[in-house]
Amino acid sequence: MSGLDDTALQRVRQELQVRTLDAGSVVCRAGEPTRNWIGVFSGLLLAVRDAERPMAGMNAVAPGGWVGEDTLAGHEPWPDDVVALRKSHVGLLPADTYFWLREHSLAFNHVLLARLEQRVRQCARNAQLGRPNGADERVAQSLLGLFDPVLHPAVGQSLRITQEELAEICRLSRQRVNQALQRLATGGLLRLRYGGIELSSAQGLRDFIGHAAPTAQFAVNGVSAAMIELPPASSPAGDTRWA
Repeated sequence: MSGLDDTALQRVRQELQVRTLDAGSVVCRAGEPTRNWIGVFSGLLLAVRDAERPMAGMNAVAPGGWVGEDTLAGHEPWPDDVVALRKSHVGLLPADTYFWLREHSLAFNHVLLARLEQRVRQCARNAQLGRPNGADERVAQSLLGLFDPVLHPAVGQSLRITQEELAEICRLSRQRVNQALQRLATGGLLRLRYGGIELSSAQGLRDFIGHAAPTAQFAVNGVSAAMIELPPASSPAGDTRWA
């Protein structure tokens, strides 16, 4: 909200609902009308889909992340159940307020555009790579999504997450996740902390899973376009002391 003017900031403060959810609580269910833009202030959310599951790293929402702008724009129902993996504090911004901000706030549109560009970039990279076959690559891809400084700006360089939670996100056993993390740590790509993970090299993770983020060509609605790399977003250093 730091870029909003006083009028927009006052409206958001009046209408934003903040809820505390216990682990396992459902934020919204698949098929329900999309009435809110949902943000994560602390904790971790997971989109759960029974069929045609999304690629690893695109189904979790970490601190600073928001979800729902695509379904709001299309006036579509939620495609997934969204649940809290741990005790989480979430913000629910009503759809009317969301659309009002889109109409009246240039700063808000800058944020939305940056997020949408990053999601398109992420989708294009993942499509180029394909679904990782190995557990190590799947864990690395999921961590790249969770540490993304544009989509999850409050994470910084340190993510509070357990191996059990990461196993749910990656759809792997805890043992396989543990083995993958140990190998990634041995390779100098991350550091394991009590209750969390500290990122050492995002580029190293990209290289590890075989996509070093080159400029790519892709088609949108049949029209070819160049995917242009944006400058890396700045993000505050994370705190490695886990609560």
